[in-house]
Amino acid sequence: LRGWLAPPLERSFLCRWRLSAAPSTPSTIPEPISEVAQMQTILPIHIAAGTLSVLAGAAALLFRKGEGAHRTAGTVFVVSMMIMAATAAVLGRDFGNAVAGGLTIYMVTTGWVTARRGDNRAGVFEIGAFVMAFACAVAMCVSASLIVFGAREAPNPLVGPMSFFLGGALALAALGDLSVVLRRGVSGAQRIARHLWRMCFGLFIAVGSFAAQGAEALPAGVPRLELLLSSMIVVLLVMFFWLVRVR
Repeated sequence: LRGWLAPPLERSFLCRWRLSAAPSTPSTIPEPISEVAQMQTILPIHIAAGTLSVLAGAAALLFRKGEGAHRTAGTVFVVSMMIMAATAAVLGRDFGNAVAGGLTIYMVTTGWVTARRGDNRAGVFEIGAFVMAFACAVAMCVSASLIVFGAREAPNPLVGPMSFFLGGALALAALGDLSVVLRRGVSGAQRIARHLWRMCFGLFIAVGSFAAQGAEALPAGVPRLELLLSSMIVVLLVMFFWLVRVR
């Protein structure tokens, strides 16, 4: 999930597997067999869910909005994104992956619920969504600030800017949730826009992760960073196109 914020997950997994297979020495402590088996089981699920989420998200954008095919593709996208985010949090086993997983689940579930609820409806779910978004936004901004002030080392140059970007997006989403709660729901074009930008932001995360992991398999001469950034920019441009169109 956080492949575009940190070294790809596979690197850490392979490193752990190698350690477990290496003979025990004072400097090499093998990892428990159960943990390695767990990674070998969960990693294929994570990859499959990530691939399916990208395909389903693209299909949902292509199908006519409101039709059965669009709804089905959207539901598949939400379920696969939740599986991808949950498995990433388990595999990564650090604070950053947990926050990124929470961000992903938050975005796609709130977007999905917005479409399913109908006009002018809000309740406990939106209150919980606001609390979660606000907490994750603070966590992202604190993490980025620690990197900027040198209190934390960044795995790559994108971590700091991306953390601020995601923190800002979460803060914006939290304000949107608060507005929905205070107004007791949204309707019409505002409801569609709320559904659209949250689902597209989830796709943005999925495409970024997919591109980051896939870039590792490309030849050394291929511009990996450019490929990663361009794929994510395309998703954002599609999102803005639909936001303008629904209004």
